[in-house]
Amino acid sequence: MGLYYVTTPIYYVNAEPHAGSAYTTVYADALARYHRLIGDRTFFLTGTDEHGQNILKVANEKGLNPQEFVDQMAQKFKDAWRFMRISNDDFIRTTEPRHEKVVQRVIEIMYEKGDIYLGTYQGWYCPKCETYYGENELENGNCPIHKTPVEFVSEESYFFKWSKYQDPLLELYRTNPDFVVPATRLNEIKSFVERGLKDISVSRTSVPWGIPVPFDTKHTVYVWYDALINYISALGYTDSGEKMEFWPGVHLIGKDILRHHAALWPAMLMSLELPVPKRVVAHGWWLVSGQKMSKSVGNIFSPQDLVSHIENSVGLAEDIAVDALRYFMLAAGPQRDDADLSLEALWGTYNADLANDYGNLLHRVLGFMKKKGIDTAPKVTGQRYSRVAAVVQEQLQKYHAAYEKEDVQGALSSALDLIKFLNDFQDKEKPWTLSGDDLAEFLYSELEAYRVATTMLSPAMPSAAQRVAATLQAQLSLTFGEVSGFKPDLTQPPLFPRFKEDKDKQGDKGGANNEQTKESASPEVEEGKPVVDYDTFSKLDLRIGLVEAAERVPKSDKLIKLSVDLGSLGKRTIVAGIGLKYEPEDLVGKRIVVVANLQPRKLMGVLSHGMLLAATGEDGLPNLLSVDGQPEPGTKIK
Repeated sequence: MGLYYVTTPIYYVNAEPHAGSAYTTVYADALARYHRLIGDRTFFLTGTDEHGQNILKVANEKGLNPQEFVDQMAQKFKDAWRFMRISNDDFIRTTEPRHEKVVQRVIEIMYEKGDIYLGTYQGWYCPKCETYYGENELENGNCPIHKTPVEFVSEESYFFKWSKYQDPLLELYRTNPDFVVPATRLNEIKSFVERGLKDISVSRTSVPWGIPVPFDTKHTVYVWYDALINYISALGYTDSGEKMEFWPGVHLIGKDILRHHAALWPAMLMSLELPVPKRVVAHGWWLVSGQKMSKSVGNIFSPQDLVSHIENSVGLAEDIAVDALRYFMLAAGPQRDDADLSLEALWGTYNADLANDYGNLLHRVLGFMKKKGIDTAPKVTGQRYSRVAAVVQEQLQKYHAAYEKEDVQGALSSALDLIKFLNDFQDKEKPWTLSGDDLAEFLYSELEAYRVATTMLSPAMPSAAQRVAATLQAQLSLTFGEVSGFKPDLTQPPLFPRFKEDKDKQGDKGGANNEQTKESASPEVEEGKPVVDYDTFSKLDLRIGLVEAAERVPKSDKLIKLSVDLGSLGKRTIVAGIGLKYEPEDLVGKRIVVVANLQPRKLMGVLSHGMLLAATGEDGLPNLLSVDGQPEPGTKIK
């Protein structure tokens, strides 16, 4: 049993919680739940950043004193995280006496050491992110993050000797390449430090809403310096220190606050002669229509509104709808790069992973048992059991390895790959043709592996996992084969019903003016599919593609990456879910039909620039569309 400490950034309370802050918090929650699952003593911290110029400004605009305002806003964050089933062990507020006491002692220690000195600050300051920038960092005179004008500030200030720690920081990056992940962020912060660090202002005389500098009370502590110390003030540093055994920890942050966490904070810790953080995980942003979510732009999604939309669209209970949102955020979110936050993306992930694969598998097995009058699945072992056990162990190894690197998307992929295998196992075994011990072995192996897969998903979807455990009438664990048998509840409906868009409203067809002739009547179409005119169809750019190379996508049994020649359109990378039917080597040289003007989409980390066409057979497997003759690559299909 080990120790694990994970933190979110403390959220600035000038705006309410939104999907961006919810993503980081759910990400940290999944990490904390995983480490508790494997028996680690875990401490999970989140909280709110409540000092600074912006807080004072917003409070004044609302006619409140700053403390009243931050009290209201901190409660909104607590309520939001409770709603999202966040399992934090502590919630730190920078206006709490326990935090203020530590901040004042830290600045005293550094002052006594000579790492903090009095000077005059002159330079550019962004009031929105409350960060100082060098002239060479501005973009057309604006803040590089907010793209808004900066202010030239000149005032007496205490400075931290950041420059003193430039070489130790570079040595840290050199000797610990996993200190910042992903690697692109490590390269970014390394380049920033290599350009040269200047001593940084850590106090203000013009901002009264802050922690007073203990040895010069006309100064208040700079908000970023104050905020970073929360990671050890919550552990009792310089006080009881009762939780300092958890230090160092893992910090989850957005990429826009990388320099504070990966360069300033480690330097502060070096000054205090404390260990640097174990790791800084810097994720991307949620984008809405290509823009970062922003209160000023008005493109904010709240987690409560998204959950309400899920509830109303597919009839889920609130706790399961929360889990559906949590899963989407973790599986499709900006863990490495920026990601699209849209209802289309949400429902695409929901239907593909939760409705079609995870939820439908259990519904199929229980439906089969109910139809056949089978109420128990005793433990029977044999070749089928051993085959399933081997796949479970393989995916568990990948699962643990991913979580050890804070790679929640990789861990979820391992769980989903196990679910996909079990769906395929059912198709191949054809349980309706089995009887006796053969059928019992199939049912037990399928349900026991599903129980393990559910446990693997439980850090992301804790409520849904408990619902499945109740249905199976078995405890969750990561040990395959420990359940002696199953007597599941066969009456439960599908956990994640498939989302279907509303049909286009047709209006009242009863009146004479709306009467349709046979010639004008719409053809019969599949439910949920609209009738399209030729102009709509003609927008598709269908081409002949020649497959030049193919390989499997790592960590996926289903996905194959194809290099396709489209003639005048050039060569494309296309990712297709055809791996259960085709081997990569069998695809090279084939002429396929490609939708060439489909918006690119990232699948398992690979950007796909197009889609091939295939028909699904009765076995549920894809059959590639073929073409007559040998048309040249890039030939248009009309």
